[in-house]
Amino acid sequence: MLSFSDRCGRRVSAFRFTARCLLASCFSLPIWSLGGCTKDVPIHPGPPTKSVVPVIPVPVKEPDSAVIPAMHSRHLVPRATFEDDWFEEVAEQLGIDFVYTDGSISGHYQLLESVGGGIAAVDYDLDGWQDLFMNQGGTIHLENGTLKISGLASGLFRNLDQAGFVNISLNARIAEAELFTHGLTVADINADGIADLIVAGFGGLRAWINLGDGTFEERSSVLGLASSSWNVVPAAADFDLDGLVDLYVVTYADWRPSVDQPCLNDRGVRDICGPTLYSGQQDKLFGNTSDGFADITASVGLVAANRGLGIVAADVDSDGRIDVVVVNDVEANQLYINGLDGRFIEKGAFAGVAYSSSGEREGSMGIDLGDFNHDGEPDLWYTNYVNQDNSLLINTGGAGFVNSSDVMGLGGVSRRWVGFGTHLADFDGDGWQDLFVANGHVAYERLDSPYYQPPQLFANKLGRSAEDVSARAGPYFASDRSGRGSAKVDFDNDGDWDIVIMHQNEPVAVLRNRNSSEFWIRIQLVGTEVERSGVGAKVTVEQGDTEENSWRIGGGSYLSHSDSRMLYTLKSEEPVVATVTWPGGSREVFENLTPNRTYTLIQGRKSYDAP
Repeated sequence: MLSFSDRCGRRVSAFRFTARCLLASCFSLPIWSLGGCTKDVPIHPGPPTKSVVPVIPVPVKEPDSAVIPAMHSRHLVPRATFEDDWFEEVAEQLGIDFVYTDGSISGHYQLLESVGGGIAAVDYDLDGWQDLFMNQGGTIHLENGTLKISGLASGLFRNLDQAGFVNISLNARIAEAELFTHGLTVADINADGIADLIVAGFGGLRAWINLGDGTFEERSSVLGLASSSWNVVPAAADFDLDGLVDLYVVTYADWRPSVDQPCLNDRGVRDICGPTLYSGQQDKLFGNTSDGFADITASVGLVAANRGLGIVAADVDSDGRIDVVVVNDVEANQLYINGLDGRFIEKGAFAGVAYSSSGEREGSMGIDLGDFNHDGEPDLWYTNYVNQDNSLLINTGGAGFVNSSDVMGLGGVSRRWVGFGTHLADFDGDGWQDLFVANGHVAYERLDSPYYQPPQLFANKLGRSAEDVSARAGPYFASDRSGRGSAKVDFDNDGDWDIVIMHQNEPVAVLRNRNSSEFWIRIQLVGTEVERSGVGAKVTVEQGDTEENSWRIGGGSYLSHSDSRMLYTLKSEEPVVATVTWPGGSREVFENLTPNRTYTLIQGRKSYDAP
C-alpha cells in the first residue's frame, strides 16, 4: 500500500495521510506572500539555519500538506500531429524510457526535490551519432529519526542510427546508484580524443572517464574532484588557456535535509521550503594540472556565496579569453570577465546582467547564449520564476547588455510559469534563432501557478520580435509538464535541431524536428594549440551576402549539455566559408565547404575532415 511519513516521521497509509491533511486544514492559517520566489515561513523554528529572511513561527499544531506530484491531477490534452507542427514526440518509438526520480514520493517536502536532473548529448563511441546520458536523482527516506538521501542509477542510451536507442548503462559500467545527481557536462578531460562525463550532485562530484572500449571508469577521487557542497552543474572550459580543460562547478544553497523545519506556502499548507531560507554557497573552480585537478577557488575572485542554477562559459567580450555567466535563484546574477592575471572580475551589475530591468533579483534557472538579432555579438537568454518575465539580454558591444524582453514581445507571456531548460536556436530553419522553454513549478500546490505547466516555443521574427508559436509547435506542447533539464541535439543527423527534455517523475520526452532544412552545414571543432574541444570559439559561416554566428559554449540550458556540433541553416547549395576565432583570439578561415555535410575543422590545418 502507498504510504507516507507524517510530520512526526511515522509511516501512515495514503488514506490516513489524506484524512489527516483534510482535518488539519480546518486549523491552517493563510500566509501573505510576495510575487516572485516565495519567502517561506517555517511552522516550527527547528535547528538554526543561515536564513536570509525573517523566520516567523506560526502557531499551528497540525497543518495541511500540499499534494505531492505522485498524487497530482494532470492536464493532458490528446492531440494529433498536424502537418505544420514543428515537433513530434518520439521517445517511446526510439526506445527511450527513462524517468528522473526527485524523492518527493516519500512526502518529506525537502528543497532537494525541486532541482531536477539533466541530459547530455555525447558521441561517446565516436560513430558520428549522438548518444544520450541522463542523470538520475534518488530517494529521501527516514532512518532512525533522520532523513537520509540516496541516489539511483543514471542511464546511458546508445544511438543505433535509424534503429533507435538502447540502454547500455550496465554494459558501459556507468550505472552507479550512490550520488543524488542533478547536472552534468561533457569534456575531454585527458585530451585523448574521446568524451568523458562530469556529473554534479548533492555532496559530491563524479568524473566518468571514457576508456574507449565502450566502458567508463569513475575517477573523481584520483583526479582530485572533491566537493561536499550542493553541486548542481559543472561547465568545462580552458579558462587559463594552457590547453587543458578546467571545470567550473555551480553550487546551490547551504541546506541539509531536516524533518524539523516544515514550511507553509501561499495557500497556508505545508510545501517545500523555498531557497530564500538558506544562504548560498561559493561556486568552485578546478584547474587542470595535467595529472588531475586542483581547487583554485580561493585565488580566482568568485563571490563568497550565491544560489547558482545556470551557467554559460564563452568569450562574452570578444577579447580571446573565456568568461562566465552564472544565473542565480533570488540572488544577483554574475558576469565574470576573465582577467589577464588569472582572476575573474565580477561585472554583473555594471554590464546589466545582475538584476531585472526594474532592478530586482530574479529567480533564474536556465540560460543560453546566441545571436538573436544577427549583429555578430553574443546575446543572453535566461528563464525566471513565476511573476517574472524571462530575460532576453541584447549585447550592446563588448560586455554590455540591455534587457529587451518587453520590446521583443516577451513581456508577460511567461509570468505564470517557472522556466528551466531552454534553448536559443534556429528550430524552423529560417536562419534566425528561436526560443524554447521547459516549464514546471518547484512547489507542489500554490496559488500563483500550478505544478504542471505548458512548455513554450517562440519564433524569432527577423531579430525584431519573438512570436509565441506554442499552439502549432506539436502535441507535446498541448499538455502541462514538470520540465527541468533539456538538451538540443540533432540525434537523427538530418540537419535540424531536435530537443530532449527531462521531467520530474515522468518519462523523458524526445522531440523530433519536422522543419526539414533543404541546405545546412554542421561543424565540429578540434583544437590543437588550444584545448581540444574548442570551447570559447566563435564560428562565422558565410554564404554569399549572408552570415550566421555561433559560439562554442560550456554549460547552457539547465543542468544539461547540448550537442557540441554547431549547426547552420543555408540558403542554397553554394559552398560556404567558415571563419573560426579560436580561444586566445587567433582566426582561421576554412573555404569551399559543401552544404549538407558534417565537417571537423582542425586548428592549424587548411584541410578538414568530413566523416
